[in-house]
Amino acid sequence: MKTFLSLAMCAAGCMIANAAITVDRQDLQHAVIYPGLAEIDLNCDGHLDLIYSGQVRDITSGRIVEDADGNENQINFNTFTMIWNPSTGSYDFKEFPWYFGNKPYFAVHDWNGDGYTDFFVAGEASMGQSEARFGFFINDGKGNFKRQEIKVVNEDGDVVEPFDPKCVDLADFNSDGRMDLVVAGWKNDAEGVRRNYNMVLLNQGNYEFLATNTELLLYGNNTYELALSLLTATDLNNDGYADFLVQGNIDNADAADKPEKNGVVMGRTFVTALNLGAEADGETVLYDLGLAESPAHHYGHGGFVVADFDNDGVLDIFVGGESPNDARGDGDWSYTWQLLKGRITSDGVSYSDITSSQVFNNSDIRPLNDNNPIRGIDYNGNGYYDLFVPGWCTTMFDGTGNTQAGWFFPNTNGNFSTADHIPGSSECAVFFTEDGVSGARNYGFVGQSWDGMFFNDETDIVTGIMMLNTKNPYGVVARPDAPQSLSAAADGYDVTLSWEAAPSSLNNVTYEYYIYRPATGEYYRGVPAFVGGDKDGVRTTLAQGRAFMAKTLNLVNLPDGVYEWGVQTVNAALQGSVFAKGEKFTIGQGEAGVESVTEAEVVATEYYDLTGRKLDRAPEEGIVLRKEIRANGAYTVSKIAL
Repeated sequence: MKTFLSLAMCAAGCMIANAAITVDRQDLQHAVIYPGLAEIDLNCDGHLDLIYSGQVRDITSGRIVEDADGNENQINFNTFTMIWNPSTGSYDFKEFPWYFGNKPYFAVHDWNGDGYTDFFVAGEASMGQSEARFGFFINDGKGNFKRQEIKVVNEDGDVVEPFDPKCVDLADFNSDGRMDLVVAGWKNDAEGVRRNYNMVLLNQGNYEFLATNTELLLYGNNTYELALSLLTATDLNNDGYADFLVQGNIDNADAADKPEKNGVVMGRTFVTALNLGAEADGETVLYDLGLAESPAHHYGHGGFVVADFDNDGVLDIFVGGESPNDARGDGDWSYTWQLLKGRITSDGVSYSDITSSQVFNNSDIRPLNDNNPIRGIDYNGNGYYDLFVPGWCTTMFDGTGNTQAGWFFPNTNGNFSTADHIPGSSECAVFFTEDGVSGARNYGFVGQSWDGMFFNDETDIVTGIMMLNTKNPYGVVARPDAPQSLSAAADGYDVTLSWEAAPSSLNNVTYEYYIYRPATGEYYRGVPAFVGGDKDGVRTTLAQGRAFMAKTLNLVNLPDGVYEWGVQTVNAALQGSVFAKGEKFTIGQGEAGVESVTEAEVVATEYYDLTGRKLDRAPEEGIVLRKEIRANGAYTVSKIAL
């Protein structure tokens, strides 16, 4: 069943392998539950760091905030950064200047084209009702971040305010070369008004976005009020157009608004939206593949990983959660996991359920968090995407009673036949550290566990809420080789970019590309990777390439100019190759055009009093004029209150 949406502009005999992953170190001071996190090179030194937020183990580790009366209070939430220190060979922990509450979602990218990796963050807490602050956080290249307000307008030009989604991911949905956002979730605003944020945001530049498809997730005429939601942007059918998947609980307050299936009120949903690209009238069409009707289910409170598990060049889906019967019954908390094999068809992509032959068939593993607590990555170095799935187990694979646990499922070309019991937890998020070794993939988590195999309160490795790190026993996976045969064919304001896979590449690799404008010194499309120099191609986050598995991209409506470009291979270990460089291409007449003042980097800031006299520095308080001088020689003057 296809529902159209519009976008403007273990088998019983399974084997249990011996656990190869053991505890390396445990941190209680910086431990959280209900976390959200991102691996990101925060200080641009070539080493992956970590930013994460959640509810702390001990309130003494919580954030100190001021209330409306100026009184300081210590709350039980915090946001930490974990930054690699080469001189000590360990991580330095710091409080991030802003905090994000429980389950924040991070979208990591070079958002302003200066070559430094930034992030956009959304989350469960509300800007209207707490001190949590979401939006863009722009990196100065040294690990210092500035919060940048986002402006969202609807198709009538009205500002969407407040703008406060629960989850976010990024991709180029309208094929204009700029990175866009897809968001989901609902919240009460400060006045108690229920607001839905299910939409695709098209990047207009200068941190302004056009809200499209604001009726994205509907049942009849009622918008889903999604909670505990998950979101992943990808390209399921390799056509160069960004698709997405969303999963969540349906929390519509009005009983009349709640969807029903077979006479039962549905509590969860799973939507897979395929992008057909732009039509002649400028609109792009998305449609729901209907996977929740068959062969998957309307899962919630679970997770999914999208990757080419069987190395056939088509993305597959590992998905699961509560309520495999599509409609939640009272007290129904059972979990099911499925592996769906993808196949390209004449009208898109289709999926078949191949779970029955997998070790996790009929397993009941409950992560109980909603910021992608399961991960897919090549951990053992055989080139295929392995799976990490932690959570409560009602019955362990060896038949013993329930506990919180972690499971590593090694992949043999699409077949998961063994399961390793590893340190794990529930209410958790999985991460991977490099520990100063570029490309290392050391498993870790933040969450809580009472798994007696690894944790015991009578030892130094205690139970409860923790940050847990391990060492990868398999070693570092080699970087992939770069793509080849790059070609760019420009036609007016459009361009087609294409390349071929390196002969050594597996079919499961993804790709990342950049577009650079020498005349303005900006990346029109930035990348979360270094370009040029001795770190060329080194990734600054852990993610698949955002060209995904496509090897041809048709980009439209680029501004006048001469462009440089390059593309890298990203393997299943999420290692990037060096960038292969394509020939320059010219858009329009090749003129740089008039750059927006606010697109160029600020290189100097001056302050003046209201009579126009220049000040040596900004005063601690008062009203002054601020002059921001930009790299292109332009400047802006604004009156600000300090």
